[in-house]
Amino acid sequence: MDTTQTSRRQILVVGSSNTDMVIKAAHLPRPGETILGGTFFMNPGGKGANQAVAIARLGGSVTFICKTGSDIFGHQSQQLFEEEGINTSYVFSDSGNPSGVALITVDEKAENCIVVASGANANLLPSDLAKAEEAIELADLILMQLEVPMETVCFVADIAWQKGKKVILNPAPAHPLPADLLHHLYLITPNGSGDDYRCEDNGRDFSGGGRPYPFGNGGAACYYYAGIKRGTYL
Repeated sequence: MDTTQTSRRQILVVGSSNTDMVIKAAHLPRPGETILGGTFFMNPGGKGANQAVAIARLGGSVTFICKTGSDIFGHQSQQLFEEEGINTSYVFSDSGNPSGVALITVDEKAENCIVVASGANANLLPSDLAKAEEAIELADLILMQLEVPMETVCFVADIAWQKGKKVILNPAPAHPLPADLLHHLYLITPNGSGDDYRCEDNGRDFSGGGRPYPFGNGGAACYYYAGIKRGTYL
């Protein structure tokens, strides 16, 4: 494979940017239980930011569209993205909402529980993406997740479909997916949590079944098979 040509492909990520606040503990607390944890640390995170950083580190040319608060976490995220070589021309700053944060507890078996306060991520709106249509036009591939508003995801997928762009969706956190959105996707990649992924209009279940499900315009579903603890099947 020509890795030089691959690295020149323009990849657009539209999604979330969070600061992860992590505590390691012997076990995950039960409802109403207070436990003493161990190590505490903070990491940059968010499903969108993770995708953008991973692509940049693999040598890809990536533009990231997200919204952060006008606060220390937002400023740190912007600096990190620039240091990673990510195009931050469309990282929007929101003076009315804080940056997103995720509170994460990890036990000795590496199982975790996560609560996300979306903050500015929840205010990344179609009106913002309308200002970034050039980035969609230039992209060879577009990646999204569901830590930003569904209306924004649908808006981007619709524009991308009209322009003949391939869109890959990681449908997490789990949420009912509008039928029109499915028709505009090239690939869908649910995780292995066993969550239920359904199309709103006809109740199609993408949580298992062991075979790809074709979407509009020749796309295909890529999803977790419920009988296996970890892994994704095409």
